[in-house]
Amino acid sequence: MKDRVSIVSARGIGVEAAVRRAVELAGGLTELITPRSRVLIKPNLCRPEQSGRGVTTDCCVTEAVTRLVLELKPKSVVIGEGAGAGYDFSGSTSTEEAFRVSGTADVAARLGVELRNLNRDEWEEVSVKKPYIMDRVKITRTVLESDVIISIPVIKTHQRTLVTLSLKNTKGVLPGAEKRKTHALGLDKAIADLNSVAKPSYVVVDGLVGMQGLWAYPQDKVEPGLILAGREPYAVDTMGTYLMGFNPSRVMHLQYFAARQKQKADLEHIDVVGEPLEAHRQSFRSGWEVFRERYPGVHIIEGKSACSGYNGELIGALTAINSYGDHRALDELTVVLGNARRDEVPKTEKTVILGQCARHLSRLGLFSRGCPPMYDDIIRTICSTVGTDADIVITSLEKERNRRWDETEHLLAR
Repeated sequence: MKDRVSIVSARGIGVEAAVRRAVELAGGLTELITPRSRVLIKPNLCRPEQSGRGVTTDCCVTEAVTRLVLELKPKSVVIGEGAGAGYDFSGSTSTEEAFRVSGTADVAARLGVELRNLNRDEWEEVSVKKPYIMDRVKITRTVLESDVIISIPVIKTHQRTLVTLSLKNTKGVLPGAEKRKTHALGLDKAIADLNSVAKPSYVVVDGLVGMQGLWAYPQDKVEPGLILAGREPYAVDTMGTYLMGFNPSRVMHLQYFAARQKQKADLEHIDVVGEPLEAHRQSFRSGWEVFRERYPGVHIIEGKSACSGYNGELIGALTAINSYGDHRALDELTVVLGNARRDEVPKTEKTVILGQCARHLSRLGLFSRGCPPMYDDIIRTICSTVGTDADIVITSLEKERNRRWDETEHLLAR
């Protein structure tokens, strides 16, 4: 049986009507929410941004979803989020400011719903069965005590994971600095592990305004004007990925999670209702595409099997070397990702072969194993190839990372 995902245009009917229509077409909430249900509504408020800019969930969508939930008279309703804790090149951000600036705080006050900062929530450490990479993880008490979790992501690209939709939005349920653990272990696999213990019960995607590229406003803003809804996160994320113009097979956390659920993240297994799919498909520019333009001296060769996991780790490694090493050493560097053909790889002194898919080309340059290779391993492989001190890069990166974390630690403290 196919999993249903609805697509509804908000143009001409407004946000609330579009949300109601999308949820109705996708099967509604009545079978999910009962008078005994404790409901968590989880928008994406990764940082303080005004609604309508495409970086965070529009408060109008959050309000429409919350009103629908309240009509079913559950035992409790909480709007909860834990804003970004930062990793390589950013510090933590204020969840309270994100609530206020986005208009979500006003929505909660207007509807009489509790607003909860999940970064400062109590937590429990839970075990992940048959993990890809993360066998234990701290989850906020609010999430563990909720019967129903409704994820409301905003449609946008992401430097490390290609897209960010409902599965990545789940990172907000990790308390404070626990979010950084997913980066340190390997983001795509960690997202799949996390959703195995904190899977959303329902998804409503804010596709009114989204972001492409590197989220520069207003040039990276995209306005699909859509609402998506569905019961299965993998199905909604597959549809959202396709609507952005990307092949879902490139989004590794989506593929890992679907495989864990014994499902397939492709259109053949999804029942699309509402608006015609192809009429609304766009061509978002990926963060990877924009990022590559910043490094014209680096020749990157991608085989068909190259995925978001490789792209994300390489973005971090190149940024770190450019920031803390000799950026000139990156000129004329060749990096090979995925199952490229041998005749595509030029014979140069500065060639790096990354990952298991490119193992057959390992004799053409310095090889870094893994699927994908870990961040620090890529830094060391590239530095060894171009003649830059990897220890200086990694030490400087850790020093700057810890400085940012220390400066913003108060935003995560309970």
